[in-house]
Amino acid sequence: MSLNFLGSLIGTEVKINRGGPDSIVGRLLSVHHDFLSVRLIDRTIVFIQLQHIKSISGANSNASRGNKSNSNKSDSNNRSNRSNRSNRSSRSRTFQRFQTAHTFEGLLNQLRFSNVQINRGGPEKIEGILVQTLDGFLLLVVKNEIIRIPIFHIKSITVANKNKSNGNNSNSSSNKNNNNKSNSNNKDNKENKGNNNKNSKATASQIVAIKLMLKKYHSR
Repeated sequence: MSLNFLGSLIGTEVKINRGGPDSIVGRLLSVHHDFLSVRLIDRTIVFIQLQHIKSISGANSNASRGNKSNSNKSDSNNRSNRSNRSNRSSRSRTFQRFQTAHTFEGLLNQLRFSNVQINRGGPEKIEGILVQTLDGFLLLVVKNEIIRIPIFHIKSITVANKNKSNGNNSNSSSNKNNNNKSNSNNKDNKENKGNNNKNSKATASQIVAIKLMLKKYHSR
């Protein structure tokens, strides 16, 4: 699959792979030396290794357009959309932050100390804090354990937001209970921006603990 062909699909809705947990539908954002990035309908950005792409085709975007038109039919949906803008802008910043990486391993290095999800589903899906790439392997901290994953076997990677669902729930409840809708939305958006940045990245105390774990790991 040539880079020129993939480049011609940038900005269009695509379906990557035909089915199963590795099937992804979304808008193709960028194509690099050995990976590409796709934005899903929920604005999540997925980075996919080219070597694991078995097929790519145009996707039917009627469903996404239908969702957008339906969201404009009621005031409640409009308020929900406004409260989720901070999530969208956060994911946009995520893409802008990592689009400068030219190789998949370079992308992984830029994701260091980020909460990530490896692969989309199935038994190979795993979430944790990416701490290092070393000799063709990725080191991932999962529940105070360092797991070694061959980079070759990573099909896709996504920056994870640990409290995304909690943030959305708090937004909806605050919109219902607050009479001053515009003020509450502004406050929620400010809080979400800070929370999204914090949740996608390890805390300072976590990084200190991880570095100690790495020191012990490499001294074995």
